[in-house]
Amino acid sequence: MKFRAILIIFGVIGIMALATVAAMAGGPVASPEGVLQGERGEIPFVTDKAFGDPTDFKAAALAGANYVRYMQADFTEDNAGNGFTDADPDNGGFGWQTTAFENTGATYGNVWGITINGLYQVYLLEPSTPLYIAMRDAANGLAASLPSDVTSAPNITYLLNFSNLPEVIAGSDPLALSSAAYKAAAVAIWDYDLDSRPASGNTSIYAFGQAIIEGRLPGLPNGIVAWDMALWTDALMELHGNYPAGGYDALADSLADVSFIDSFPVVPGDGIFEPDGHNKGFTLDYSNVEFEMYTIGVAGLIRNFSRTGSHTDKLPLLQTLLLECQYPDGAFSYQYGATPDINDRGYQDTAYPVWALYFTTNSTAATNQAFYDAATWLGAVQENTGLAETSGGFLYSDTTHIPEVGSECTAALAYAAIAINPSLNTTAPGPDPAQCGVTKTVTFDYDRGDATPGLYGYEVVVQITGPVNTVVEGDFSVLTSMDYFQVVDNTGGQFTVNGSRFGTDPGILADANLFDVDLVTSGDGTVDISIVSYRFRDPDNVFIFADMNGMDFVVDCTAPGPVADITAAPRHNKVDVTWTHGGIDNATYEIFRGLWYDTTIGVSAYPEYDDLTGSTIPTRPANYAGALASGEWVHAGSVGVGTLNFTDTWGDATSRGVYYYEVFAVDAALNGSVAAAANDRATNYWLGDVPPYIDGYVKANDITVLGACFATSQGDGLYNNMCDVGATDDWSRVGIPLTDSIIDFEDLMVFSMNYSVVTDAKTAPQISQTIELAWVQKDDGRWALHLVGGTGLKGVHVRSAVAVTSVTEGDLLASQAEMTFLVNTGDAMDVNLALMGRDLGFVGTGELFVIEAGAAVSPKELSIDLRGTDNSKLDYTLDKISGADTPKIFNLGANYPNPFNPMTKINFSLPEAQDVMLAVYSLDGRKVATLLNETRGAGPHEVVWMGRNDAGQAVASGTYFYRIDAGPYSQVRKMT
Repeated sequence: MKFRAILIIFGVIGIMALATVAAMAGGPVASPEGVLQGERGEIPFVTDKAFGDPTDFKAAALAGANYVRYMQADFTEDNAGNGFTDADPDNGGFGWQTTAFENTGATYGNVWGITINGLYQVYLLEPSTPLYIAMRDAANGLAASLPSDVTSAPNITYLLNFSNLPEVIAGSDPLALSSAAYKAAAVAIWDYDLDSRPASGNTSIYAFGQAIIEGRLPGLPNGIVAWDMALWTDALMELHGNYPAGGYDALADSLADVSFIDSFPVVPGDGIFEPDGHNKGFTLDYSNVEFEMYTIGVAGLIRNFSRTGSHTDKLPLLQTLLLECQYPDGAFSYQYGATPDINDRGYQDTAYPVWALYFTTNSTAATNQAFYDAATWLGAVQENTGLAETSGGFLYSDTTHIPEVGSECTAALAYAAIAINPSLNTTAPGPDPAQCGVTKTVTFDYDRGDATPGLYGYEVVVQITGPVNTVVEGDFSVLTSMDYFQVVDNTGGQFTVNGSRFGTDPGILADANLFDVDLVTSGDGTVDISIVSYRFRDPDNVFIFADMNGMDFVVDCTAPGPVADITAAPRHNKVDVTWTHGGIDNATYEIFRGLWYDTTIGVSAYPEYDDLTGSTIPTRPANYAGALASGEWVHAGSVGVGTLNFTDTWGDATSRGVYYYEVFAVDAALNGSVAAAANDRATNYWLGDVPPYIDGYVKANDITVLGACFATSQGDGLYNNMCDVGATDDWSRVGIPLTDSIIDFEDLMVFSMNYSVVTDAKTAPQISQTIELAWVQKDDGRWALHLVGGTGLKGVHVRSAVAVTSVTEGDLLASQAEMTFLVNTGDAMDVNLALMGRDLGFVGTGELFVIEAGAAVSPKELSIDLRGTDNSKLDYTLDKISGADTPKIFNLGANYPNPFNPMTKINFSLPEAQDVMLAVYSLDGRKVATLLNETRGAGPHEVVWMGRNDAGQAVASGTYFYRIDAGPYSQVRKMT
């Protein structure tokens, strides 16, 4: 059989125990593994059903479950809602046999599980609170009992099934035990049975199986033995499902072997029950007990071998034997053969074959038909009193109630409802909510079970309401071929859809899409498609009961509001995009990128951009639909509501460019917002990270590339347009390059700001409003630019028409920890100076650079451009200091020349008179020579060292340090 999803969701399905009832008066009946109780009763004549039709299996199953619930001994008086106050034990159990429509006497622990199973199977089919309460009462009663009082396989199976219900696993019922507690109770029953049932303490599974057989002898050498084996095998497989490492599956296989050996012995005639042996027969007066329960035995073997997967080669034979025991009306016989001359029909004899055929692993068309016919017979003989409270049972002519029998038949009807009753399901693919003005195709899907008869004809009345355009008959289309198909407009959005086959035809024997209807949405609201009524018929014009499942969907015509504050920021092969939005009425944010392209869409304008003839910035889309339709915009990705950022990523550096970003809020109906008030753009690379050293860093190699092309322009042999990155549109290190085809100070500033850009962020230093500079004429005629005061200075560009012969770094430049860039371009003074590193400015005061010029350089001749750590232009003051002027700062200058041989000059300046000590030291810290040890006045000073030590001896070539100490001032420099 085809298991529906409801069974898969709720886990393992159990088979319950037996209390056999035959049709005719006869010998006593045994409760499973219990004492003989009562007499077999006569099944009454089939009368009209209260539930409309014998094939309405779901209605019959629900009525049967309600009947069984009334037969339960309440755990707390009437908590199961059966409406009676009685003298039962109030333990959640069930009695064996009663003539009252309630439980009025003792309960028997070995029939609780088999009886409550009917409620459990119906609960899986259609959950309800009253059924759950009854099930919980039974489970709590079993768990509270001693294993010796509730020793039966169905009790184990039921406890495990109940423990796996979602509400039990979740612990949401305060009156239920924990799932683990129910499982532990099941294990305790098994452990007790395995230990106590076999004789002489032999606890092997084979001894256990033999004990089951011997427990039925000598009185019942018949089919009940095989069914007993099936119940225990089923319990072991349930234990295996809950404890996979427990070895229970191997025990189940071994027990199936015991049943096989007893049923198919090596020597024919030796078996306790042989489906093709001495149990195969019948007597009119039931005088041969071996013939009794034959059908139940065959059903037990089918269940046993199907559940364990062993001896499945015997299933075809067993199914043939089983079908030989079925009457034309669908009932199964108590003995072999369904002999027409006698009414050998039985409730259990029919219910158990339904169970077995439901779980068989190799169903055929014949077994499916047998399954259908048997379930139909059970539906036909179910009690009908005309009242829901007292209908649903399976009574005998003497009004005897056996709750176990009623539950077994109820479980069979639940299996039939799952396997036979089809469903008609409406589906509408696509977004829900749906947009306005779109066509939603609603399909009516027929979902059948393996045992469902062929669908020969149908009539379905459909009601459509809600915001859709007027529906006409032509909007309906047949999907599965029918000889006749017609749609009638009943007005008011109601339609009758008819389809039928003609002639000899088996009908629809597979899942099928019967028909569909196209609906055009027209406004905000909910569209409801309901099935008002239906008629399904098989080829014999017999009604097929089915579940009808309509549907609804929402139409949403209102787009979310636009996002705001879109920002795009560059990274290496990435762009980070952020935005703001209230997150109201939207499901996702859809991010689009547009490339600044050359004359061809998709081809980047990198690196020239605005200098490239014909380069094009993508046109902004007005809204989400415009972005989807535009060839200039590419969908970069989407994020869910609540996320206000997105990182656009490329695999390598081959897609460098300037990318524009639009973000749209989109709701579940795919309505998209209009564009934000403004978009943003960014490069997907760091400015200054240039070929051939692209690695996500601006490092020394990149500075080397810059130096090689510095002060060149387009057309020069050394010009490299990859270095044309400054200035940017916002003067920052991460802006969009405003290319000018010249590599100059602006490019240098961008390189310097992005130097080591991907290292951890550093706090930006404070930038002074005004930088103090001094233009100092040195004693040797050279000129130096001094940084006198101020913070945050990063770049310096000084120009003059005066010709210069050299530019060298000053002492302040040499003392910086980070890399510096210094170059003079051309013959005239054009000094470009920058300190590398993000947010880094020059530290300290002193000489920035020194020039040699052919003539005096007046401060008025200097054009100075100072930049802060953020590339902002800085104001400055400039003082001129000559050799005779009093300097404002202390300074120890670089020796000149350096390297030297044998003479060098050392300059220093004092802002006020100080005692001065100037000495030379070797690398190991030893003093080599004292050059000055006296008081000097304010102003610049120069000392000459001839390369000799204090003893007047020439010193060896190498590296030395010179140090000055002048009052509060002290400084060390290196010379070679």
